[in-house]
Amino acid sequence: MTEPTPETGLARLEEAEAEVSGRDAGTLRRSEPGPERPGPQRREREVRPHPTPLQYVLIAVILCVVTAIEIAVSYTEGDIPDALIVVLLMGMAVLKFALVAAWFMHLRTDLPIFRRFFVLGIILAMIVYVIALATLNVF
Repeated sequence: MTEPTPETGLARLEEAEAEVSGRDAGTLRRSEPGPERPGPQRREREVRPHPTPLQYVLIAVILCVVTAIEIAVSYTEGDIPDALIVVLLMGMAVLKFALVAAWFMHLRTDLPIFRRFFVLGIILAMIVYVIALATLNVF
């Protein structure tokens, strides 16, 4: 790696950083160890530690698999009773909602009151869907 010279943007960045932090620009070299960056840990109002990038990728893969299953189920029209298709698709929708809300919206790490609001929301949404589907004689 090249040493920063006055002509490089890196040197100007280090000088600006030094002004803000009140340190000498010469002490801000990449070769020196900086403050330790711990792995996922619990923040002040979190119940569990923050997820790692690997966990996010795993959840994304699970969501892709569930979506593929949903598409496959939707193509079985005629082979499976319509009521069963609706129940399967709604169940997978709830599963995907729960995964997205828990991991990507961080409800898994937040206070339980937020989780309760989202659970109430999905229950109300399912009630509305069932009423709408019953009105359209899907069952």
